[in-house]
Amino acid sequence: MGGSRAVRSSRPSDERGRDLRDDDAILELVDVPAAVVCATCGSPDCPGCQHDDTQASGVIAIVPWERPGLGLGARLMATARSATASSESLFGALPDGDIAPALRFAVLAELLAVTGLVLGAAPVGLLIAPWLGRALVLDPGLRDAAVQALLSGIPGLAFAMVAIHAAHGVALDWAARRYGASPRRGRGLRFGLYGCAWDLLTLPLGILVMMILDGPRRALSTARLGLGAPSRASRAYLRGIHHLNDQQCRLAARAALLIAGAVTVAAIGAVILALLLA
Repeated sequence: MGGSRAVRSSRPSDERGRDLRDDDAILELVDVPAAVVCATCGSPDCPGCQHDDTQASGVIAIVPWERPGLGLGARLMATARSATASSESLFGALPDGDIAPALRFAVLAELLAVTGLVLGAAPVGLLIAPWLGRALVLDPGLRDAAVQALLSGIPGLAFAMVAIHAAHGVALDWAARRYGASPRRGRGLRFGLYGCAWDLLTLPLGILVMMILDGPRRALSTARLGLGAPSRASRAYLRGIHHLNDQQCRLAARAALLIAGAVTVAAIGAVILALLLA
């Protein structure tokens, strides 16, 4: 009898232990941590972004152009792709930082974009006006003028495009403050400079490079995304950096676009005047 009482008395304890183990198992299922993903690209199986630090502090560079250890071409194309195909992710979390790296990116991207545009337009121009090719060959004065126009026109147009993008970014900060954002320092200039990536991947040279690297289908898809990237990036920047609501974002983005349009007209006029004087 004593043995049977001992057996009976141990059963509640066993049941309580089993219940506790079941509760632990349920808690483990409920409290499973989120999958670990790369803080830069968001991929759970990233092969190397997690090792690319901008400083000894270990802060991961969101902008590929600012990551050490990558070649110039790799950083350029990775940033152009990110700014175009993932514009909301990049510009919605754009970090503050030095202007110099962003300016170097903008100048290089626009020089390549404008050069590719000129190289692509030249054969079309010769097909439309075949006499121009013969004139350039036979007339040294016309040939020298054309070379001088290219040498001054390509950098001039590239710097004008950089100025337009920079003005758009600065205008976003101004418009954000006008429509309710705090007066803290914005990152609009960096936004505008990295926005030069859109010109690179929507003009002939960038599309050609993307076709070689990623194939025609993806290159054309990225180019199409680039056409709508400025508006998507602007709204993401206003939401993520300035914490505006949707209505404020629309108003601020529209005001910034008007300012950028005025700067564009002025820049085009300056380039035309420079070409005429040259």
